[in-house]
Amino acid sequence: MSFSVRGILAPAAAGVILAASLAMPGARAQTPSIYGVELVKNGGAEADVGAPSNSQIVKPTGWTTTGEFTAVQYGASGGFPDATSPGPAERGKNLFEGGNVAKSTGTQSISLAAAASDIAAGTVKYSFSAWLGGYSNQTDNATASLSFRDAAGRTVGSVVLGPVTPVERKDVTGLLQRSHSGVVPKAAATAVVTIVFTRYEGTYNDGSADNVSLKLTKT
Repeated sequence: MSFSVRGILAPAAAGVILAASLAMPGARAQTPSIYGVELVKNGGAEADVGAPSNSQIVKPTGWTTTGEFTAVQYGASGGFPDATSPGPAERGKNLFEGGNVAKSTGTQSISLAAAASDIAAGTVKYSFSAWLGGYSNQTDNATASLSFRDAAGRTVGSVVLGPVTPVERKDVTGLLQRSHSGVVPKAAATAVVTIVFTRYEGTYNDGSADNVSLKLTKT
């Protein structure tokens, strides 16, 4: 039996009102905001134990891959960047590499439905960044692209980061950051992030990538 004291509902009454409100037509949970949060899953290759050498392949969690797109440990045997190489300050244990093939890719498709009304109003900005690089003076490289697509799958905007050249790296094994920001196209329904590794020399595809990031903000 419920009762009221000085206008404050006792627990039993409060529970009845809460249950009734949840059952009311039109009551629904709020959609979690996607603003200011990292939208790329496993963008730093940290979800798996990376390969310890250039003879092993570890397919990274969260990525649809071709070729031998792989997570590799920093400092793995075979000439990979290590903890002291140019690269992100917060680099974790792993990075992405291209494997023993001429070309490898990793792709993610990210739904933008939670921001659909704001995107249609032209009030959503994006920030896209990645650390990209390669090995010594070799021209093997990595690019990171962002493609916005409408509900029918048509591209309505895109940007490509990289590649970082050996000259830009001063012929040093490592990674440099590249970034781009802009307004999300009004028709965008999904964002597709793709990393491409291309081999030009040797047997191993020495393009490198790490800390691939996509974030949205409302203007």
